[in-house]
Amino acid sequence: MESKKSLKLLFTQINKYIVNSKELYGAKMSEQIKNQSNPLSAYFRAPKMYMSLPSGAKYYDDDICDKPENGEFAVYPMTTKDEMMLKNPDALLNGEAVSNLIKSCVPQVKDPIKLLSADVDAILIAIRGASAGDDVEVNAECPKCKETSHVVVSIDSSLSSMESIEDAYSKDLNNGLGIKVLPFTYGNTIKAGIASFQSTRSMQAISELDGDMERLKAFNSSFVQLADLNFEMMIDSIASVAFTDADGQVVNVSERSAIREFLENTDNTTGKEIEKFVNEVNTKGVKQDIRIECQNEKCDNVFDTPINFDPVNFFTDS
Repeated sequence: MESKKSLKLLFTQINKYIVNSKELYGAKMSEQIKNQSNPLSAYFRAPKMYMSLPSGAKYYDDDICDKPENGEFAVYPMTTKDEMMLKNPDALLNGEAVSNLIKSCVPQVKDPIKLLSADVDAILIAIRGASAGDDVEVNAECPKCKETSHVVVSIDSSLSSMESIEDAYSKDLNNGLGIKVLPFTYGNTIKAGIASFQSTRSMQAISELDGDMERLKAFNSSFVQLADLNFEMMIDSIASVAFTDADGQVVNVSERSAIREFLENTDNTTGKEIEKFVNEVNTKGVKQDIRIECQNEKCDNVFDTPINFDPVNFFTDS
């Protein structure tokens, strides 16, 4: 009898513990749900448009971006924080502002620095459209009459008319070699931008130097730095160099050290041929200029003018 009472008391305590645990757990869960549910969430930003990348995202693995099944990335409008970051000169120069902007407005992109430069251009245009509307004003001076024309460019039209980027671009050189070239990444573009900025500052400092020899020495140093950067970017862009050996077999060389040594020792004609092809490949993607008919009634000139997709002007002017 005593053992039955003890057993009954034990079951009563266990049931009470279970009930209390459920109440405690339920209370904690309710608090977590309450904290996670923001009453203002209905007013959070939503995607304003969807876009495909010029590369089709075929260059990227999962560490760089989550590829949507239909190939179209959701684009959200900028936040106030995003816009403030674009006013930070240092963050713009080192690419941090643009990188953070892309991760904020296109969440499926994880590492914008490793995107192709052409893809970044397209994304920035889409973000501009999602944030400020489809129309972008372009002011261009006619080279003939010098009068400024004002035209409106459509974001949607610019994106729909962009040129797709292939897996790689191949060319047979005049010396019998074959090269395979890849487009520049946004990381390459950042390096070029920093070098250009440093060169501009150097030129300003050069003008303040005393003596022609000092100015000439400083100018040569600045020029060499830019030349070295262009050379490094060309090396980065070349995926492989191919040739046919004595047995008629095609040999592909992709080692960076071998390609570097080849470019350092090839003749100037071959070097210019490669450089021209690399530059041609990197014009793919969104068209960087538009054709304008001069609005001066006395002038019938039709000319091409560039569209400034630089984040400094492209977004701050919106």
